[in-house]
Amino acid sequence: MRRCGCGVWQKADTVLFHCNNWRSVASNRLEHNHADDSTPDLLCATVSPSPGYSMEEERTMQCPNCGYQNAQTSRFCRQCGKALVTAAPARTAEPTQSVPVITAEDAALQEDLVPQPLKPTTSGAAPGALVGVEESTAPPMQPALAAGTNVAGYTIVELHDERNGMRTYRAQAPGDVCAQCGTPAVEPNARFCEECGAELLPRDVLLVEQTAEQPSGAVHVIDLPDEPVKALLPPVTAVEHEGKRYLVIEQVVPGWQSLAELLSGHGEAPDQPAALEESDALPLALQLAQLIQYLHRNRLALGDLSLAQLLVGPQGRIRLRDVQSLRPLDEGARQADLLQLHHTLEDLTRTPRQTRKLDANALEGVGGTPTSLQDLLAQARMGSLGDADAWVAALSAVADSKRAVQSLVSQVGALSHVGLVRELNEDSLLTIDFKLDVAGRPINAGVYVVADGMGGHEGGEVASSLAVQSMANVVAGSLIEFMVDSTAGLNDAQLNDVALQAAERANMAVYEESRRRNNDMGTTLTFALVVGDRCIVGNVGDSRTYLLRNGQLQRVSKDHSLVQRLVDVGQIQPDDIYTHPHRNAILRSLGEKVQVEVDLFPLRLQSGDILFCCSDGQWEMVRDPRMNEIITSHTDLQAAAAQLIAEGNQNGGEDNITAVLVKFS
Repeated sequence: MRRCGCGVWQKADTVLFHCNNWRSVASNRLEHNHADDSTPDLLCATVSPSPGYSMEEERTMQCPNCGYQNAQTSRFCRQCGKALVTAAPARTAEPTQSVPVITAEDAALQEDLVPQPLKPTTSGAAPGALVGVEESTAPPMQPALAAGTNVAGYTIVELHDERNGMRTYRAQAPGDVCAQCGTPAVEPNARFCEECGAELLPRDVLLVEQTAEQPSGAVHVIDLPDEPVKALLPPVTAVEHEGKRYLVIEQVVPGWQSLAELLSGHGEAPDQPAALEESDALPLALQLAQLIQYLHRNRLALGDLSLAQLLVGPQGRIRLRDVQSLRPLDEGARQADLLQLHHTLEDLTRTPRQTRKLDANALEGVGGTPTSLQDLLAQARMGSLGDADAWVAALSAVADSKRAVQSLVSQVGALSHVGLVRELNEDSLLTIDFKLDVAGRPINAGVYVVADGMGGHEGGEVASSLAVQSMANVVAGSLIEFMVDSTAGLNDAQLNDVALQAAERANMAVYEESRRRNNDMGTTLTFALVVGDRCIVGNVGDSRTYLLRNGQLQRVSKDHSLVQRLVDVGQIQPDDIYTHPHRNAILRSLGEKVQVEVDLFPLRLQSGDILFCCSDGQWEMVRDPRMNEIITSHTDLQAAAAQLIAEGNQNGGEDNITAVLVKFS
């Protein structure tokens, strides 16, 4: 890594930060013009970095209080929470080197990507004048409001900030306007807000003087749609005074404290902030990601996001201190928001930032669904979380994996029938419900299985029966072990291991019996293993498991059949599987080999969900939309199972028919 003459750190073949020392070399990239550097071919930050490298944030604003290097966009120090003052840019000598000639296309790209430096003077211009810059005709600014001035009931205390022609005042608000939601009191002597119940007290607020030339970021809050996540933004109202508009922003809210202040001085070193445990950092990070998602969907960028900007209130709720950095969204602002979110999460957990090259194995290791904040940060460093939606989904997945198992109540309906064509019912079903005592809490558990045997007399029915018996033995033993040693809790990986072990044991039981009998018996298998609200669905073959949620039936498992493969490659349409001449050919079954490949699908069950396991004799005879209607029309699951099988027989009954329904509440 080396430092550019403009003060930007660079690494060969990749660019970490934005830099103004550039020259145009093509319409699709910019190149640094390093007169004193032996390696000039460094791409600008506006171009994606080379694969295998991670990125650091440029820190160029030093805190006058603690010396910490903050991002240029930060308005408060990430380390100590003090306000940062942007120094006026120093006047520099005019460049003596010639300005490179660029094409119109490159000029347009330059306009979009890099803030333009002022052009040097040329012949014919007045000394000290700048080419392309018109002399300002704006009227001079009016004097600032004096302390004690009354602005629509708000009393000016002092001029709090003045930058870019925009003034922000600190003022005392009347006690009849709620600090929590901004609702004025109806009665003059009211002590509590009738809208949210907060106590009404005099307090300090910020008054932002609104001008057409310099619109404040706070003005954007007024027009945002009302959604729960908007509560993370400070309430903004507008008042008029002597023809000017002022935005009222709550600065300090009773019961809320800056996160930087809460963590300051509680780390391993006296001057180091404390790190939050993952269980505490996760809900804060998820709220921030949801806020950025909300703003981006409304074409706004958050801008400043630091620990000093975050106020923490009751029940772990967070709120921004102010929204003066809010601005219209563009690609650069979108990426900056995501980078700030990433670094704020690292600050919360005190995760060190590293710039290092990763090999292919390391890149593959950070894929998949994250189960910890460290997994998530690794994915972010690799660029896997490209937008706010991806951040929200990843954080939600981590939260789900950490959430304690919730107990549900199950109701079961199950039935099997030989059908109208076959002489023997080779299907088998299993439904077992358990009640576990986990750390003093009663938790429901169960295993629900359908197996469709193959091999004729003393073949198919034996294979399917062996499969469900083996599943029951493995699951029962594993759940008892879990109940005995439940201090560490249950996670998805453990449940996944139990499901896989049970299916593999069922396969081995069928395989060994097939060799003992010297026949080609086999069976399909579909099942749902449930502990509390956690569920693992598995399948081998073309028996299916569905989930009915909010009145909509959706298939969870995927058939291992020839017709499904033809659908996947686009040779036939999905509806052709019901009439194709090879619709009974399956590509995977239990008992065929020593090792079997089992598909597993994790689910989080909700109250009202219904799991539906069935053999192909059911779904081939009754199409999915009709099965949806039948299940939703019954409150009694046993009656629903009976009607499913009855309609299967009415439509031909060409195979054995089995249906298992389990409802959770």
